[in-house]
Amino acid sequence: MTLCYVLLLGFAVSIDGFIAGISYGLKNIFISRISLFIVGLTTTLCVSLAMGSAHILGTMLNTKIAVLIGALLLTLMGLFSLFQEYFAAKVQSEPIKSGVTSPNLTFSVGRLVINIMAKPEKADVDHSQYISSTEAILLGLALGIDNMIAIFAAALVNPLPFYTPITMGLIQILVITFGIYASKHFLSEQFKKKVPYLPGLILILLGLVRLY
Repeated sequence: MTLCYVLLLGFAVSIDGFIAGISYGLKNIFISRISLFIVGLTTTLCVSLAMGSAHILGTMLNTKIAVLIGALLLTLMGLFSLFQEYFAAKVQSEPIKSGVTSPNLTFSVGRLVINIMAKPEKADVDHSQYISSTEAILLGLALGIDNMIAIFAAALVNPLPFYTPITMGLIQILVITFGIYASKHFLSEQFKKKVPYLPGLILILLGLVRLY
């Protein structure tokens, strides 16, 4: 049952990776195995950080309160995901210059990560039609933000098994790869617009189940 829960949670929070894969396939943007590995590794690290933070907070809270907070966070994450497309559409993308000065570095990187969340193809910063290792880190961070909050909430509800970070990293690699393959063979741009509602519904379901 625990493995099924981890897998369901993993696929729910990795739908954005699937959408990214579809975007790259439709726009003929190439992502190498090394870049995919970097994305997966970044996801693994983000999940590990989220689980560690949840464990520390969980030791400070009453078990019932921790479960309640985690379940509510999962539900809120699901609701946020349902409206994510609307918020993402409001993000005004601006080109990021390759030569970024140090005072503007943090702001520029942060803005770029937000842009990638809205449009995954923005990870191809230099428009080379190829996701480099550096760009893969940015993509991994963009995909990992939602993951961290959802995993943190899930870990508060119930301690997740030790293999969760690696599992999440592998799922991220899998869904991106499948998204690229699917976009080239049987999925359209129109389908891409409908997929984002699925993870929100799953997270809400997981949250409500844990509440009761």
